[in-house]
Amino acid sequence: MRAVCVLLLGGIVCCKAAAAEDQRAEARMYTTGGWSWELDPADQPYPDYVADPRRPSMNVSTALFSSHVPRTTSRRVLLDAGTRYTAFKVTDPAGINELAVDLEAGLFAQFDAGHSLDNIGWDGVFGAFLVQSWSETVIWRGGYRHLSAHLGDEYIEATGRRRTGYTREGFVLGVCYRWSDPVMIYVEPDWAWYLGNSERQKRWAMAGGLQYEGSRSLWNGTTAVYAGLHVRAFQESGWNPDVVGQIGLHVTRDPRSANLRLALGGYVGRAILGEYALDFYEAYASLGVMLDFY
Repeated sequence: MRAVCVLLLGGIVCCKAAAAEDQRAEARMYTTGGWSWELDPADQPYPDYVADPRRPSMNVSTALFSSHVPRTTSRRVLLDAGTRYTAFKVTDPAGINELAVDLEAGLFAQFDAGHSLDNIGWDGVFGAFLVQSWSETVIWRGGYRHLSAHLGDEYIEATGRRRTGYTREGFVLGVCYRWSDPVMIYVEPDWAWYLGNSERQKRWAMAGGLQYEGSRSLWNGTTAVYAGLHVRAFQESGWNPDVVGQIGLHVTRDPRSANLRLALGGYVGRAILGEYALDFYEAYASLGVMLDFY
């Protein structure tokens, strides 16, 4: 069912990318007070956390791991599929205060390149958020997010490992502050009302980060240098921080086309995949290509 949700959402986004600009204009309506109402808008009020390893996007990366997960090699392929989609947006007459509805869905899978690309495991995420641009510098969102983790069939056959039942389902509140045009900081607490393994999981988690994106001064004004630092911590892991860094190039050829990111990344902390997160720690360096639809 979760995979179906992702495929449906991906289909919506692909149709969105192909839509003509005049069709977007038809979706915009104006009231007498000057407010604009837009279905399927061309942009998103809430920014992406570029270094977040659970940010829904289209991503293919190769990575070198130092991992405590048994019977895995150091070479892995990371394959993500998903997006965050803004379904509806309202803007005030001044064009500053925006209210939007965001939907997101994603699959995050790892394959062991040293074992014939056997699937180690995958996580599935979906959620819905209400977003508001409080001012030109402060943006917040609140809503629901579900994450469930799964072991790969080949890994189960090779090791006999059984699922821990790792699932989180709860409320998320994120706040972004734009320090300057290129620099943004953010914080996002997460409280789970449902846990798949209530004996080992705890309800609270926290994420935050800092990111930079320069001006589009490269390749005929299509490309910017960007960098991000994302830190997350979980009550169930004693609030030990997981640290992710990413640096790369952000390429946008046309406002209606998908954005391309060429990225170098690094991570150290508890295992990324939920089914291993309660038991193992790891670090990795990655090189990847990502597609964002906004």
